[in-house]
Amino acid sequence: MLIATDIGNSSITIGYFTGTGLIVQRITSHPLQNEEEYRQLMNGFIKENNIEKSRCNGIISSVVSSHTNVFRKILEGLSGEGKAEVLVIDHRRSGLGFKIKAPEELGTDRIANAVAAFSLSGKPTAVIDFGTATTITLVDEEGDYAGGAIMPGIGLMNETLSRRTSKLPKVELRQPETALGKDTVGCILSGLFIGTAGAVERLVSDMEKETGLRCEIILTGGYSSLVDRSIQRPHAIRPHLTLEGLKIIYEKNRHQ
Repeated sequence: MLIATDIGNSSITIGYFTGTGLIVQRITSHPLQNEEEYRQLMNGFIKENNIEKSRCNGIISSVVSSHTNVFRKILEGLSGEGKAEVLVIDHRRSGLGFKIKAPEELGTDRIANAVAAFSLSGKPTAVIDFGTATTITLVDEEGDYAGGAIMPGIGLMNETLSRRTSKLPKVELRQPETALGKDTVGCILSGLFIGTAGAVERLVSDMEKETGLRCEIILTGGYSSLVDRSIQRPHAIRPHLTLEGLKIIYEKNRHQ
């Protein structure tokens, strides 16, 4: 079994790739818990889902450095048959080509997304990840990382509006009924979802003009299902794209 761990700013997503498929566990990233607390959470989940862990290895993508070594130690000791092999990815161990200035600064979740996207489509692809931040990752026709964009995520904008204004509430996140809001909540939902959808589609369109590419679109991330109906271009939703990419990267490194 392979345990793929994606440590993000808001949540930790753990994918257990078993012989029968993928089982996903989510844990909040903050506050940081200690090694034993995380181990108990994982062992409890493994037991509840009847996951066999006699032989397992791990791979980690992390954008929260304080969490990385904690989970490396947990995964190394989780196997029932000695110390597990655990790979912590960076741009040098991804098998991905880069056409950007500083690949070492790139979030490893975006690297995993790029690897998975090109593996799935074999074509130029824009991955739109609706997480804490909304990111666009563009993979070109050669399967190389060509660049992207970053903007505030839907949850972050919702929290900031309520915290930095005197009369705007933090709203329950749901799909807006119309673009034309008829009350304060409706206006906020329209801006958050339809506004974000319009922004990412404009960005992808401009990227295509700059590169001469026509891209497939893949949505992922925690808010992707809520934004789905607001995206006008044809697209696919892959909620576990990052985990899929981590599995591909692990297999590439194992066979090197």
